[in-house]
Amino acid sequence: MNAIVKPWDYLIVTASNDAQARAYQSQLDLRRNAGLLAGFGNVLVVADPDGKRIGSGGSTICCLLEVLRRELQQTTPLAADWSVIEGILRRLRILIIHAGGDSKRLPAYGPCGKIFIPVPGQSRSGVCATVFDHLLQIVAPFPAALDGHGQVLIAAGDALIRFDPSRVKLARQGLTALGCFATAEESAKHGVFCTLNSGPVRLYLQKPSPTLQAQAGALNNDGLSILDVGVMSFDAHTAIKLLLGFDVAIDRKGLIDWSPAMRERIMARGLDLYREICCALGSEATPDHHLANARSSGSTWEETTLRKIFEELNPIPFYIETLTQCSFLHFGTSRQLVESGLELTRQLTGACFPEKPIGLNNVILPGGAMSGPNCWVEGCRISAPLLMAGQNVVVGVDIDQPLTLPTGACLDVLSGCDRSGQAVLFARCYHVKDTFKDSLEKGATFCGRPLLDWLATVGVKPQNVWDQTITETSRSLWNARMFPAVKHHNDWRNWIWMFDPAPPTGAQTKAFLDADRYSAAEVAVLADQDAFFSRRGQL
Repeated sequence: MNAIVKPWDYLIVTASNDAQARAYQSQLDLRRNAGLLAGFGNVLVVADPDGKRIGSGGSTICCLLEVLRRELQQTTPLAADWSVIEGILRRLRILIIHAGGDSKRLPAYGPCGKIFIPVPGQSRSGVCATVFDHLLQIVAPFPAALDGHGQVLIAAGDALIRFDPSRVKLARQGLTALGCFATAEESAKHGVFCTLNSGPVRLYLQKPSPTLQAQAGALNNDGLSILDVGVMSFDAHTAIKLLLGFDVAIDRKGLIDWSPAMRERIMARGLDLYREICCALGSEATPDHHLANARSSGSTWEETTLRKIFEELNPIPFYIETLTQCSFLHFGTSRQLVESGLELTRQLTGACFPEKPIGLNNVILPGGAMSGPNCWVEGCRISAPLLMAGQNVVVGVDIDQPLTLPTGACLDVLSGCDRSGQAVLFARCYHVKDTFKDSLEKGATFCGRPLLDWLATVGVKPQNVWDQTITETSRSLWNARMFPAVKHHNDWRNWIWMFDPAPPTGAQTKAFLDADRYSAAEVAVLADQDAFFSRRGQL
């Protein structure tokens, strides 16, 4: 890791729920015990309250509240007021990495979350390289704010951003975000800053179409706009504005928290750091601009509340620091896993070989081999040939007999427990392009085919895979009971036919209907996170 000029007082990783938080904390403890987090004071995980997703904005405020509660324990709580709170934040450097998520589009790594996905890179002290480790090497040396101003640095953990932090210049006050030039089409999937280069931001747009980018003057002469890379830094005074803007108060006992009404609102509607907050900032932003952008990107907050948020937050100075060189690697889908893995290998080594599989945390035993272009193989014991046609993902599998996979076929095996608490293994076959997140109406697929077509081919009715409580419009691969629980690891071989079920045998159809099957949503909860990481440690 690069030398940290000024240590961080807090490193906080956010999680969706308590179970994910425990898994994250064990990974942080592993790294701290190995001496890899020496530049940080307090290292902790903050989970969204009550296991309910509250958005990146709500999670950011939860992190600030946790820090302040810890710091206030060292003072006289009854003497706490906003001047005391700001004084505390002015002496702290706080790094927050947002990592809460269900990995709906990357099911093989649901137990570890996107932030701890194993990726190419040098292992240190027996700890395999993950997205977290690469990201930390970039953001840990981030420049400090001026002494006495305090600093909160936020990074998104759903993508690996690679840039030179020494080139970043922070504004004296307010919020400074990082961006990079991108095509209007690519920027349409993210936040966009309306300005020609580094400096004050006029407007912030959330997931705007290329047409809207042009209308707002976000495109330069080359047709490029400045895309938000998900890293921002702000000072103590801005943190106070954020807390006050969302009704954080100090009660008579010196306790700091949201008002009951605001807590209920955030728990019900979520609070997005970019949608509800950044869209309110900028020198030319108006209440109507804020309302329109928040609504178009999915906000369900009441208009009166959004206008109040705008009044509170818009005075915050807002700057963009545009990176001239920046790599934006996504590990959010099975397909991106392969593509970004190859690109990261190229960046780290100067060369990559797409005709060969990316192999991580595997044991290749006598008789074992693997081959195939643009493939990802991780956490496997291989003692027989693994032949892949291309675009394959194989995770956590013991291969002791020859296996041939067609193009795009994905296979993972996860340890966990069934609905009664008994130990099982979840054997999952799917396609690299399958859309776990999309509903049937939006084109949900399974093993590369429309999901309903696959079911019809096998002779399975929708009521056999979806609970009655799930409405037809809500049905997706994520909540369909498609994946069998098995007792023995090699039982996954009994389900390889799912990649190409036409025509299935009567025995296969009966086996599917009789199997103890689970949805990806259930597996995400029932998977054994400790077993996931211990397998990698053993390998």
